[in-house]
Amino acid sequence: MTLAVLRRTGSWRLTYEILLTVLVTAGVTVPAAVAAVYPAVPWIVGVSTPLLVVLRLVHPLAAYTGAAVIGLCTGGENSLLLVALSASFSYRVADRRQLVAGLVVAWACLLGAVWWWEEPLDGTTVVLMSALFILLAGFPAAAGRLVRRRRTLLAAMHRRNVQLHDERDEAARQAQARERTRIARDLHDSLGHKLTLISLYAGLAHDENSQLLREASAAAMTELRQILGILGQDDSQSPAPSLTGLDELAANARAAGSRVTIVRQGEERPLAALTEHAAYRVIQEGVTNALRHAHGGDIELSLRYESDALIAGVTNTAGQSVARTTSGRGLLGLTERVRVAGGMLYHGTTAGGGFRLAATLPYPEDPAEAPRTAAAAGPGPPPAARADFADLVNRDRRRSRFVLAAATLAIGGVLALCVAGLWLTTTLSTVQRATFDRVHIGQNATEVRALLPDDDGVTGAVGGRPVPGATCEDHRAAVLEQLAVVTGQDLIYRFCFRDGTLVDKQEFLDQRS
Repeated sequence: MTLAVLRRTGSWRLTYEILLTVLVTAGVTVPAAVAAVYPAVPWIVGVSTPLLVVLRLVHPLAAYTGAAVIGLCTGGENSLLLVALSASFSYRVADRRQLVAGLVVAWACLLGAVWWWEEPLDGTTVVLMSALFILLAGFPAAAGRLVRRRRTLLAAMHRRNVQLHDERDEAARQAQARERTRIARDLHDSLGHKLTLISLYAGLAHDENSQLLREASAAAMTELRQILGILGQDDSQSPAPSLTGLDELAANARAAGSRVTIVRQGEERPLAALTEHAAYRVIQEGVTNALRHAHGGDIELSLRYESDALIAGVTNTAGQSVARTTSGRGLLGLTERVRVAGGMLYHGTTAGGGFRLAATLPYPEDPAEAPRTAAAAGPGPPPAARADFADLVNRDRRRSRFVLAAATLAIGGVLALCVAGLWLTTTLSTVQRATFDRVHIGQNATEVRALLPDDDGVTGAVGGRPVPGATCEDHRAAVLEQLAVVTGQDLIYRFCFRDGTLVDKQEFLDQRS
């Protein structure tokens, strides 16, 4: 199961886990190897540490209590592991009772290690060890718990946000369906009958104008049926008018007795359905207004493809008005349609009594992914708010990962400095086996002392053979040679001098250990 969890993690997480395992294992094993009383202790710590670090991913309580028990058996040589596992244990365990139980077991094992390996427990020792436990385990556990609570809160907020947006989208879809049904019913009841009558009345005449009237009424009936069909479909399936239909729109206007020209500027580019639909409706509304309020005037249809937006407009000169009254609702509805597409609508008179209607419609980033149902979204934040909140959560997670990575690197740097300092100290204060083999009996004392550490060596080492009349210096062997000793005693190199000459050299185990 642990391997399955590791396989499901990403590359960044896997790198982090490997780095953490290596750093913690090195930081626990090296000090244990230097200070261990028994040679088996470094092996126990070195083998158990990576296993426990990996086990914490699926069984945090078992890993934490296992680390505490191993600390009891090894004299507390894995204290750094307790720090690392405390934060992870507190973060991953949801049940507070398990958290408290694990911390109590670790605290008891720490006191037991002190009692078993060092000295009997008294009140002062218990207080000091408890304070040390709070420092090593309590603070990391508190930090891990705070991180868990914060991420739980963010996750709950995210789920609630998604739920609210889903509910709002569903309400908008239902409202849209009801509105479509109402509009379709109104269009059918109010316009269907009158358009049919117009078509019938036009069929009674036989002149040219009657023919145009029949064609117009037939086209109106066809478009009405299309609109009714669109209102009964989903947005993703509804066909939208295309700008390629401008030539037909201009031809119909010319047939009504107007002079119509089409001006296209710029390089054409693919447009989103919502943008193209809005542009077509702007031009259609402009032509309709020109025919009604300036009949007989010149009409110019324009499409200008700018670098960042499409400008669609209609300009007409003064003419004869054939409409008695107007409600103004056409421009209001057109303004809303353009706003939904992300653009702006302009309308106003021109010099000479003409009129201009134009819309600036920005290009979407991806026409294939343009919002086709924005009009149904209703008031409030857009559907992209859900993605924005997810981005916020992801940014928080990336920031947390950065903090964890920085903390891990900082811990690794401190451990590296500690290990380097420990290694340098032991190297400068110990004697290598090669140095012991290099010197020989009868060699000048000055030459020999130049190869030995500057300190006075080990004081009171017990063992070796006496050398009458000589001054002897005892030095501990290097760390690697100490690890080769299986008895747990210190390996000592003794150098004896008399009259400025090395008269004897010995190696023995310090019996004090």
